[in-house]
Amino acid sequence: MNKQHPTSLDASKRVKSIRPTVLAYIALRNLWSKRLRTILTISGVVIGIGAIVFLISLGLGLQSVVSDQVVNSSDIKTVDVTTADSKSLRLTGDSIAKIRALGTVEQVAKSYASGGSVTLDGAQTDSVIYAADDAYLNLSSLRLAAGTSIKLDQPNQVLVNQSLLKAIGITKAADAVGKNLKIHVSSIEQTATDNRKPLDITVTVLGVVDTGSGAEIYMRDDVFSNAGANQYAQLKVVANRQQDVNGIRKFIDGLGYTTASPIDTLDQVNQIFNFFTFILAGFGGIGMTIAVLGMFNTLTISLLERTREIGLMVSLGARARDIKRLFVIEALTLSFGGGLLGLLVAVGIGHLIDLILSRSATSRGVTESISIFSTPWWLWVGVLTFVGIVGMIVVFYPARRASRISPIDALRRE
Repeated sequence: MNKQHPTSLDASKRVKSIRPTVLAYIALRNLWSKRLRTILTISGVVIGIGAIVFLISLGLGLQSVVSDQVVNSSDIKTVDVTTADSKSLRLTGDSIAKIRALGTVEQVAKSYASGGSVTLDGAQTDSVIYAADDAYLNLSSLRLAAGTSIKLDQPNQVLVNQSLLKAIGITKAADAVGKNLKIHVSSIEQTATDNRKPLDITVTVLGVVDTGSGAEIYMRDDVFSNAGANQYAQLKVVANRQQDVNGIRKFIDGLGYTTASPIDTLDQVNQIFNFFTFILAGFGGIGMTIAVLGMFNTLTISLLERTREIGLMVSLGARARDIKRLFVIEALTLSFGGGLLGLLVAVGIGHLIDLILSRSATSRGVTESISIFSTPWWLWVGVLTFVGIVGMIVVFYPARRASRISPIDALRRE
């Protein structure tokens, strides 16, 4: 019986897989031997990933800035309550009692509102007059333009806005603090009797606030309540937790009142910026598409240049999966290397822009730092996962083709 010599395939069955460290060495040596091509390929990935991360972090940063401007930690739990028809459905003490009976309500702030006129040194203008408690003023997020506090300790103290001052001829907000104003309200509605009575009072300006374009005055709520008013213009209901806001709104809507919440605005802002971020990521994806084509081209050319080397490795006992792993290592080196560098470059540019904006704002008297870029942890994880998946997809065809190279044909052709 003739003795058969073991073929290379039989030998490969008895040879263990090549160690990952050896494959990594071969892959890195190959990439290093073609340094220019490797650098250009990684640069393409850096530009693609950097553009995506830069634009997404810009969208997320702008979304965060706008959201912080729209709501703060207390506003997000607040529900504004009004009535569409004050004659048929009124906001009264009974309404507050029903709302407070909910176990999820932290506090209820109230305010009256009425039209009136203001007189100062012979100058007169019409104004909206709000009579509110301390809780309502605090929840209104009034910003002082002059004065030291928005807390009204005395019934004759008021806050006025800058639009009112302009209407009566005062250009500097600080000049109005301490001045006496005469306020006339033609009628204060008394719910119990449906009677109306006028109110005339002399008040002192405690502070000036920056609100809307119309003339506004804020005074203590007991000024109106002592005059017999017991129908509120608006309530601000604060929930114990943000998760309780929807339940409170459903209950109040069931009573027939109209509710509004900063959550509505926040949801709209998030929808707009989610679409905006998606568009920005799409623009960045154009660069990434070019980078993917560059990676595919690099790996395919590498395969064609190393046909003899691969055939020799197979003839010496390398398995098909070893050849696949070799190309996978090269692809992941290109993708992860470029992806990580792209992340670092994008984050670095974002921080640099934030620093420039903050210094520019500081020179103009702004004390808070400005940040329009945001790079949360999930963006890092998502990008690195993305480049890993891209690397595996790009290398699929070259690795599959390399693992099927016949060593005899490769050595004979080369």
